[in-house]
Amino acid sequence: MYIKWITSEEIDEIYFPTNFQGGEIATSGKINFHFGSWEKELTVQYLDELADDVIGLSGNLRDDVFIPDDLLYEINTTDDSLSLGPVILYLISKRLMKRLDKLKERFENIASIKGLIIVSTASGINTEKNTITGYYLQSNTVESNWKEGIFPYPGAVFKRNGLPEDLNNDLYKKTNGRVFNSQFFNKWDMWKWLSPNQFIRNHIPHTRELTHIANIYHMLDDYPSIYLKPANGSQGKGIIEIKRKNNQFQITDDKNIATDVEVIGSHPIIKSILNKNRKYIIQQGVPVKYDSRNVDFRIYMQKDETKQWKCTGLIARFAKPGSITTNLHHLDYLLPGKEALEKLFSLDQHDLELLEQKIVSICRDACQDLDQYGCYGDLAVDFILDNNLHVWILEMNKRYGYRSFSIMEDSTLYGEIIRNPFLYASALAGFSIESNDELEQSKEIGSELIVEEPFGVDYSTQSYRLDEEIQ
Repeated sequence: MYIKWITSEEIDEIYFPTNFQGGEIATSGKINFHFGSWEKELTVQYLDELADDVIGLSGNLRDDVFIPDDLLYEINTTDDSLSLGPVILYLISKRLMKRLDKLKERFENIASIKGLIIVSTASGINTEKNTITGYYLQSNTVESNWKEGIFPYPGAVFKRNGLPEDLNNDLYKKTNGRVFNSQFFNKWDMWKWLSPNQFIRNHIPHTRELTHIANIYHMLDDYPSIYLKPANGSQGKGIIEIKRKNNQFQITDDKNIATDVEVIGSHPIIKSILNKNRKYIIQQGVPVKYDSRNVDFRIYMQKDETKQWKCTGLIARFAKPGSITTNLHHLDYLLPGKEALEKLFSLDQHDLELLEQKIVSICRDACQDLDQYGCYGDLAVDFILDNNLHVWILEMNKRYGYRSFSIMEDSTLYGEIIRNPFLYASALAGFSIESNDELEQSKEIGSELIVEEPFGVDYSTQSYRLDEEIQ
């Protein structure tokens, strides 16, 4: 439905096309109108001149609430209420807010989703007035453009960036808990939350909190190699590998510089970590190499309008020779996940399908366990497979980057991964999204692929090599 502002002397009125008469709406002549978290009781009127896909609102309401009239909306109705939306707040970092041109490219992949998506940062939230200052993307113009506005509180929040506790609590309360990524967690939190589940614990490398140099030695008594990782780190920064080497220890930093020492605490990086009380974890090393390269996998676990976890796709990441991490700075090349599994483990079709199903099942169970601690729906799960095909979950990333898709030039996977979280946010806001014919067709194709390909994506057999450092 579209919105049209009706200029008249009447106030607080809502106007429907005459074909709405006799339906579910407002047998009492009054209706509770909802737009995001804003609501007001309005008097119902019917107008012959309104098209079937237009709802009118009396002009005085413009002073109370900003409802863009250049967007297409869904409606939910009962006999005494109407919700127009969905209204979704997409919270991003200040850095990304300065690059709205880049964000515009992502939004083109969700153009089929109706409603208002507000792009803002923590500084745009006014808890006293219950308003959000931000931008939305106009969609009914020849060329889409960002338009600034002051909007009401949303029906649901999609957080891609952390919030101060007071703001987070305010949004949580006023949206009735509809905050997607309600609580951010780090690597240590992940271990604490998932390890009580014995099944999942068997698929997570043993992890300890680094509080003293003795913790490192104790872990090395049990495992030939360990990794020190910043609890809140990303992109492989600050990761250190330590392993025994005869009567010494080899310490390799995140720049892949290896140093042999007799006393671990004598290494300057270890000294710095301990002296500055930087929050680190110690993780059991389960390295898997192929042609001298470390290899890990990334599976995209998401919820969509069904509110259920599903696998959207899988890729394998091959590090440069000698690198201890597979992040984009030290990545040599990517492969589609299924092709990499075939290449690494020489499985026949039957065993490959069983392995795919096992991977998806384990990662889905881990995601469902996280649901006990907050509202989540978009996770890039990094894992490795050892020589016994045992799955080891390394990390579960909420704010992962999208550069891998541009590297692989996989627009289908990119589009679905961008779109699914907004379908989920729309469902959180109470709307069952009706997508356009093109999206419906792609979803039908996707459903068929999920039956035939457990990872839901049919890749080409091309590999993708990185010749330049990717930011």
